[in-house]
Amino acid sequence: MRWPGSAAFGAGAVYRWLVRLGIGLLAGCVCFGSASASASGAATATYTRMVDAAGVVHVRAAPTAPRASWAEIGEGRRSGEAADDEAAYPLDDPRTQRYDRFIRGAAALYQIPEALLRALIHSESRYQPNARSPAGAIGLTQLMPATARFLGVTRPQDPRQNIYGGARFLRLLANRFNGDMVLVLAAYFAGAGAVQRYGGVPPYPGVRAYVKAVLRRYYAYERELQGIGEGAREARTIAG
Repeated sequence: MRWPGSAAFGAGAVYRWLVRLGIGLLAGCVCFGSASASASGAATATYTRMVDAAGVVHVRAAPTAPRASWAEIGEGRRSGEAADDEAAYPLDDPRTQRYDRFIRGAAALYQIPEALLRALIHSESRYQPNARSPAGAIGLTQLMPATARFLGVTRPQDPRQNIYGGARFLRLLANRFNGDMVLVLAAYFAGAGAVQRYGGVPPYPGVRAYVKAVLRRYYAYERELQGIGEGAREARTIAG
């Protein structure tokens, strides 16, 4: 699963891949949207921030801009929190449709698979804009305060700001980790610095369960968005 500039897989192939690897899926490489970066940090992207007339902060790659400060983003939660994969309500619950306009807009702006952004929100907050974790993560995409400040999110409990901030963060992490979805989600949960330090998924409690839960929901949302039912043929490839 990749964004522009990378090969694309069908979502059905992703499902077979998850089933085949099972608990060991984190050793694999689920990829999307590439940029010149790697998990080891040997090559990193740089970024500029711009606020448009509507007050939306845009983060864009810029070869001549100062390097993004991952220390400013922090080390993630690392608290053992993880999405409760068995407690999910149905994907067609009315709550999952409350923020469709913001989710679609953010996914298009930052070239994020819409299904991935939905899966992340579902796993992080169950679509509750006032959600707050014991570690201090806030809102629909559960941004840590330092991360929210870095991304220009001034009101993390505002659904629009939070969703656009979460999508922006996914885009930065995708650039940082060469589009590897496993590493991107691990960094979203545990911090980019931790992923770099361990050269892969950090051995913190809950990280592997979190990544598996979000990927499982990603696949389910992808099927739903494409209108594919049980017994259907292979899903179409993911658009960039």
